[in-house]
Amino acid sequence: MIKNVDFISRVRKSPKYLLKPFGYRFLWPILLYFLLSALAYWPVQPLSSSHVVTCGCFDIVEQSWFLAWTPHAIFNGINPFFTHALNYPYGANLASNTTMPLLGILVSPITWLLGPVSSFNLLMRLAFALSATSMFLVLCRYVRYRPIAFIGGLLYGFSPFMIGQGSLHLNLTFVPLFPLMLLALDNLILKRKHSPRRDGLTLGLLATAQYFTSSELLADFVLLCAIAAVILMIFHPRETKERFTHVISGLLWSLVPLIIIAGYPIVFSLRGPEHVAAVREIQIGNQQIRANLLSPIVPTSHQLLGSSYFKSIGNSLIQSPGENGAYIGIPFLVISLLLVIFSKKQPAVRYLGLMALVAFVFSLGPSLYIDNHHSGIWMPFSLVAKLKLFSIEVPSRYFLFTFLCLPILLCLGLANIYEKLTFIITARKKDTGLFEKSTPVIAIIAITVIALLPMLPSLPYYSAPVVIPKYFLTNSVDKIPNGSTVLAYPYPIIKQNYAMLWQAQSRFRFNLLGGYVLTPLQTTGPPGVELGGLNIPWTLNPALIEVMFEEGFAGVPAGVAPPPPLPWAFDQVEGFFHTYNVSTLVELQEGADSRLITNFFTDMFGKPAKYGKLNVWYNVETRKIF
Repeated sequence: MIKNVDFISRVRKSPKYLLKPFGYRFLWPILLYFLLSALAYWPVQPLSSSHVVTCGCFDIVEQSWFLAWTPHAIFNGINPFFTHALNYPYGANLASNTTMPLLGILVSPITWLLGPVSSFNLLMRLAFALSATSMFLVLCRYVRYRPIAFIGGLLYGFSPFMIGQGSLHLNLTFVPLFPLMLLALDNLILKRKHSPRRDGLTLGLLATAQYFTSSELLADFVLLCAIAAVILMIFHPRETKERFTHVISGLLWSLVPLIIIAGYPIVFSLRGPEHVAAVREIQIGNQQIRANLLSPIVPTSHQLLGSSYFKSIGNSLIQSPGENGAYIGIPFLVISLLLVIFSKKQPAVRYLGLMALVAFVFSLGPSLYIDNHHSGIWMPFSLVAKLKLFSIEVPSRYFLFTFLCLPILLCLGLANIYEKLTFIITARKKDTGLFEKSTPVIAIIAITVIALLPMLPSLPYYSAPVVIPKYFLTNSVDKIPNGSTVLAYPYPIIKQNYAMLWQAQSRFRFNLLGGYVLTPLQTTGPPGVELGGLNIPWTLNPALIEVMFEEGFAGVPAGVAPPPPLPWAFDQVEGFFHTYNVSTLVELQEGADSRLITNFFTDMFGKPAKYGKLNVWYNVETRKIF
């Protein structure tokens, strides 16, 4: 019977087991989650505006920029899903990017008061704590033992997937909504205690909130839920027929908030200006970030325990270190298999084990790799990649949903073991000693330690300072005309995108040429110049500026004088500034030998205004060449 798939092994009728989220028994696990999340980034403070995890560059800067853009756009009546502030003059379709507008709105007061870096730091810590808390509170509905529910929350909120993504991607670690969505589906499909409208609207609102946090993860979740529904229909056709009307009605109601609230950005991301198309170059690049068949059993540098030899192998199994979060360890794998095999009276455990396996299979990508050797074996993800909505997905991220299923599976199994051992001990007629009474607790602790110890993360994270000159933190930046265009050195692309933080910190006073943001892939460009598009915005003609900036960033060898600029170069730069309405040129003399840039523009415009290590040339579109 399909009712036996219900996660709850027995109904709790006693009032003392009712959920009281603000009771002290629920408070200590939540406080511990928040403490652990703070320690993960120690010694950087939760509201720090000077340091961030990993580096003050790359995705960290991009996500900080996104957090600042949404409230700025809404407050100023600008379309929050499109901007000319980056990739000027083409602009960027932010609905096609990982913009996280919901998170940007939630932390907007902090962004306005302390800056986007502080907002990013706070949300990275909340991502761990709230995700763990969400799973804990949901598990409290299914197991009566709060310490066991605490273990499940800990596993979900601090899983190897979360630890890996926590070094780089806020949108992929802020996942407290998925346990709640799973609970909403349970209420709609299995329990049916409420009307389909109520359960459907609840599910739809949660899905809408998740869309405005990470649309990619929402799409993955929907796909896996569809597969789970097919499995249920195959094994329980009669019960499926009985519940069909109720479930379909609820799902239709769930579309109401999604269409009303998220309909416009969904269409805009697919059809709006500068939307990112699913071209072969993007698909190939993303599909290379996939799990390996050995990933679940070989540790990486994210784990505290394990030899350096095995960690080096684990690090090589997935292309990007931040995406390498598929490790669960042999002990946990064996324990999970045993729980699935011996769970005859708990079909939910078997379904969860099956769906954890399905999510892992999708994380392997379009074809199977074993220890970095291509096996040539076709995998189901290759079918998914042909669908437009899933065509540019990153396969390794499906492993999040393996860790969505495994904590529930583990907690149901631990609760069952605890209850059986307790029943056996109390059923004895003779008196039992203290040790025998403690046997269930000792057994649960032993299983938990054996299962989770190999996954113990290597923390705290490495942190680095952000690169924001004081010029952009004071009123000096007001000398740049509001709404004007700025050319920044280093040119803001990929890992040298510091200027995006300067712009966000200045509350988008100026537009930027370049910027690290997803844009349509360019298929043509000037001869000998790298093509723009995707993470590298469109190459602007003449290409001299970008070529010169790249050479300057690489540095002139020590003892070698920068080559003198030629008159034709002055003419091209002058034409560039007039074509793209560049009013201000800013150059940061840090991290690279920028003598080439400094000398060129000093020869062209004269001495710059100096603000520490920052050189600024104002009104370059009207200044005469020397």
